[in-house]
Amino acid sequence: MMSKSSFLVSIKENSKRRLWVFIISLLGFVLIFPTAVVLTVNRIISRSKWMVETYGSEIAEKILHERVIAGMCDIFGFSGILFIIAAAIAVVSAIQGFSWLYSRKKIDFYMGMPVKRKKRFFIIWLNGILIYLIPYVLGLMVGMVLAAANGGLDKTVVHAASVAFCVNLCFYLGVYHMAILAVMLTGNIVITGFGFLVFCLYEWIVRVVIQGFQNLFFQYFNYYSSSTEPVLSPFCMYFHLAETFESQKILDFKYLAGLLIFAVLIGIIAYVCYLKRPAEAAGRAMVFEITKPVVKILLMVPVSLAVGLLMADIVSFAPRSYTEPMEGIGYVIFAIALAVVIGCAVMQVIYEFDIKGALHKKSHIVICGVLSALIFMTFRYDLTGYDNYIPSQEKLESVAFVPDYYETGMQGDVHFGKDGAYLSSQEYADRYMYLENTADICELAEISMKNYNEYRARADQEEYDDEQEERWSYGTLIYRLKNGRKVSRSIWVNVNDDRTAELLDEIMGSWEFKKGYMTGASENLSAMLDEEKTGRRISATYGNGVYFRKMSQADALKFLEIYKEDLALANFSNVKENMPVAEFVLNIEEEITGSWGATRKWQAGMNIYPFYEKSIAWLTSHGYYMDYQLNVDDVERIQIVNQNYDIQEKLSEEPDTTAGAAAIAVDRGSEAAIGIEVYDDNEIDTRVYVDYTDKEDIARIADCIYTQEMVYTGNWDGKMKYDENYQVIVYFKAESEPNRSYGSSAYYCFIEGNVPDFVREDTRYRE
Repeated sequence: MMSKSSFLVSIKENSKRRLWVFIISLLGFVLIFPTAVVLTVNRIISRSKWMVETYGSEIAEKILHERVIAGMCDIFGFSGILFIIAAAIAVVSAIQGFSWLYSRKKIDFYMGMPVKRKKRFFIIWLNGILIYLIPYVLGLMVGMVLAAANGGLDKTVVHAASVAFCVNLCFYLGVYHMAILAVMLTGNIVITGFGFLVFCLYEWIVRVVIQGFQNLFFQYFNYYSSSTEPVLSPFCMYFHLAETFESQKILDFKYLAGLLIFAVLIGIIAYVCYLKRPAEAAGRAMVFEITKPVVKILLMVPVSLAVGLLMADIVSFAPRSYTEPMEGIGYVIFAIALAVVIGCAVMQVIYEFDIKGALHKKSHIVICGVLSALIFMTFRYDLTGYDNYIPSQEKLESVAFVPDYYETGMQGDVHFGKDGAYLSSQEYADRYMYLENTADICELAEISMKNYNEYRARADQEEYDDEQEERWSYGTLIYRLKNGRKVSRSIWVNVNDDRTAELLDEIMGSWEFKKGYMTGASENLSAMLDEEKTGRRISATYGNGVYFRKMSQADALKFLEIYKEDLALANFSNVKENMPVAEFVLNIEEEITGSWGATRKWQAGMNIYPFYEKSIAWLTSHGYYMDYQLNVDDVERIQIVNQNYDIQEKLSEEPDTTAGAAAIAVDRGSEAAIGIEVYDDNEIDTRVYVDYTDKEDIARIADCIYTQEMVYTGNWDGKMKYDENYQVIVYFKAESEPNRSYGSSAYYCFIEGNVPDFVREDTRYRE
């Protein structure tokens, strides 16, 4: 049994040989914590002097205290500097502590001492922990004393420091044990360094390769269900713990337990390797012969496939393209094969420290090549059935259907979490959309995938007919299976297909869909608008981007409830068949704690359609509704630019077309040309500019146009789209309402098929 005195003596003796590492660690922590405290306090005080004159001493002191507390939480809590120091000390301490295993002379020396092998490991291992732990605690104590002296220490700071201390220690152990394992498996410091990097990056590389090939070959691959973040990584676990604590002020014990278990398991494996490590292995690249082929194969297969992905990018190999999808595949296969041959040869040279080793172990090259080829073919021919996957209804619990940029409004794709954080449409639907009508979803997926595959086949054979009435819109399906799995797939929907439209009416007309996608139906939005509980300020506007009316808070909250009643009536078809008349925009503000005068702001926009009868009636009765997109009395002139794309394409195909065609500009009011712009001799410019100043013409145009903001946002359903040939620029009178609130001019556009005949004639290109 180990005596207490001999153990302490051994610890002390080992510490002497590792004194320089301890000093670096001590200087790091003892300097970082106090220095950070002093600099942070001085910076906060210097930037807060103006508050005394502005808000008075009492309020200024309160704000200053809050800022100091927040600063101390940042210093003693999760810090990027502490993270870097912990990782660096862990690696240095592990390699320095066990570096004697690299030399046969040192091994003979240590083995000749009257210390058991197990005891020697435990002493070195424990010293490596103390090298980190003691300086950390000392620096933390000194920093907290300085923080207390400056009024920056309370239970919030102590809590943040305690949580960070526990997590940092577990993180240190995880990295420390990984570095020790790298030492135990290798025979020199250079290979140890490479080994440690492999431990850190291997899972990430494998995930990147898998994701890359999925994206390359699978038509219905979706990034939402795919992650390149390693699971078995102390770094990623640490980042998750830090992010969760920073955002929610809670410690995720699941990840903390995972980090601790990871550290313990890796430590046990490292200890077993230490006991099994032969003394004569010092100086070799790899200590255990059995690990050499395993490491080579496990490393070279993903690396060669990664080289193939790089080559695919270089030669623009795109198997999901419409024409010549397999062009360049030969270069990709050649790159993978070459990487296997060269990589295996280089690794064998490293193993043997002899250039002649490149010709040895040819069987490893064959194995790596076969495995790489099998994996490549698995993706190339979809042997796993990824692209055909539609779960059976009896296995489904619920589904989320997320059309891309549907009903986004002028504010964009806006979704809020419970804490007010912005979420992507996929994240929001994943949390809040639970469609239980799985039969319609499965039928939609089956029809869409079948039709899209046929469309792709026609395109690949160059048999696609531009006149066909197909419009493919992108979306995401998130399947929740009864066994707890979650699977997501991309989907391309032909919104012009009759049966598809019927299914979309059922799906997108349901309140489950609206609650999980539409901003106005969000329960989180309703919670954010509870001013009594949140203290947030609420305002709103109603308009089309150029014209708008400010709405009081009381009216905004009342209108939101009426809007929800109309929203319940909306489905795919009636939204597709109508253009919004305007948008209702909610503005939410709240003060940021500890930052006097600073605010966080949210905006949420909701389209108002002509069939929202209750909403329009309420808006009309309260003086907000506008029955126009453009008030003729506000207009000074309208300029319309016709690009004449069809004529340009035709002229470009004619070899004898005269180059240097000019853009024509005409003043409709005076019937006189006002200028001609001549372009490069190699270009054919078919643009025609026409200015309208006559009030009657302006009125006829005003009845046919929408603001660009209203039309350009979200056209997933293939609703009436703007005519790309025409650009409409409206110039406002100096005293007009838009000129005061919006600007001197605004961009409008025509809906396809709704361009007045006289505009078509005036802007027609004439050679």
